[in-house]
Amino acid sequence: MADRFAVAPMLIPIAVSFHTTLTAASGVASLYYLAYGLMPPVYGMLSDRFGRVRVIRVALVGTALADFLSALSPNLSVLLIARFITGGIACGVFPTTLVYLGDRFPFAVRQQAVTNVLVWIALGTAAGTIGGGLFAHVLTWRAFFAVPGAIAVVAAFGLRRVPESLTARSTENPIRQIASVLRHGSALVLLGLAVLDGAVMFGFITYLAPALEAGGSSPAIAGAVVAGYGLSVLICTRAFGRVARHAPAALLLAGGASMLAAGYLIAATIQTVATILAASVLAGGAYAFMQSTFQTWATDVVPEARGTATSLFATAIFAGAALATAGAAGLASSHDYRALFVLAAVITVPVLVGGSVGRWRYRGSETDVLAVTN
Repeated sequence: MADRFAVAPMLIPIAVSFHTTLTAASGVASLYYLAYGLMPPVYGMLSDRFGRVRVIRVALVGTALADFLSALSPNLSVLLIARFITGGIACGVFPTTLVYLGDRFPFAVRQQAVTNVLVWIALGTAAGTIGGGLFAHVLTWRAFFAVPGAIAVVAAFGLRRVPESLTARSTENPIRQIASVLRHGSALVLLGLAVLDGAVMFGFITYLAPALEAGGSSPAIAGAVVAGYGLSVLICTRAFGRVARHAPAALLLAGGASMLAAGYLIAATIQTVATILAASVLAGGAYAFMQSTFQTWATDVVPEARGTATSLFATAIFAGAALATAGAAGLASSHDYRALFVLAAVITVPVLVGGSVGRWRYRGSETDVLAVTN
C-alpha cells in the first residue's frame, strides 16, 4: 500500500525532474494500475496450484526488486517500465491475501477478518502518502521507493512459517477455471461493478494530491493532507465492526459509496487544504465500508474457484483504475479539477445503486448450509 499510494504526491515532482508534463508523468500511476489489473488471474491460478503463501512471498521479493529499479530509473521511459513491472508483480500480494482469508474464514465472519487487514492497509496508505510527499520535498522522490522495497523483503522473510490454507492443489486447466467463474451471472455483475468501483475508488483519487499542488501547496503538504485517507480508513475500520453487527452488507456498501460521492463533490467546489482533506477522509470511509464489502463479496461469489474469481475481481478493479487515471490526465494537466471530480462523483452513482442492490440480493454461498446446520 505504501508503494502504491506514494506516487500521487510525487507525480508533479517526477514531471518536474524529467522536464515533462503531468499528463506524461501520470503514466507512472496508470501503467502501474494497468499491470496490476492484468496479472491477478495468473496469480490466482498459481496460488490455486502452488499455495497462497508461496505466491505472496515470491511476489514480495519481486516487488522489492522492481522498487529498487524505480529508484534508479535514469529517465521517464525507464521509470514507466519499472512501475509497470512493479504493478504486475505487486498484485500477487493483496488479492492473494484476500483469497487466503477466504480459505480460512467462513463467509459469515469473513468481512470482519478483511476489515482487520484494512488496519494495515490504512497504515501503509498513510505512510505512503506522507512519506512520498515528504521525501519528494526534502530529499528526492527516488529515495522513497527503497522504503517499501526493504519492507517487502522483511515481510517475505517473516511469512516463511505461515501455514498454507490449501490441503489440495488445483490441477484444473486455467482456461476452464476462468470459464467456470464467467458462467456465474452474479460473478459477471460483480466484475462489471468492479470496473466502475476501481475508477472511483483508486483512479480519480490519484489526483487529490496533484490538485493541491497545482494550487501552490508543496508535495509534503499535499501528501500529509491526502494521508487523511489512510487515517480515515484506520478509524472507520474500528467503527466498522460495531456497525456491521447491526446493519446489512448492502447498507454498508451504500453508505460507503455515498461518502465517496460526497467527497468528490466537496473537492469539486474548490481545491483547498480543507476541501481535499474532507474528500480524503470521506474516501477513506468509503474504502472501509464500501470496498471491504466488495472484497468480501468477491471471495464468495464462486467459492469452488475462489483464487481465480478474486483475481478476476482485482483485474476489473485495476482496469477501471487505469482507465480513470489515464482518462482524467488531460483534465488534471489543464488544471480543470472541478470537472474531474464532478465526473468522479457521477460515476460513483451507478456503483452506489448497482452495488447496494446487487449485494442486497446476494445471499452468500454458505447461507443454505448455515440454515441446515442451525
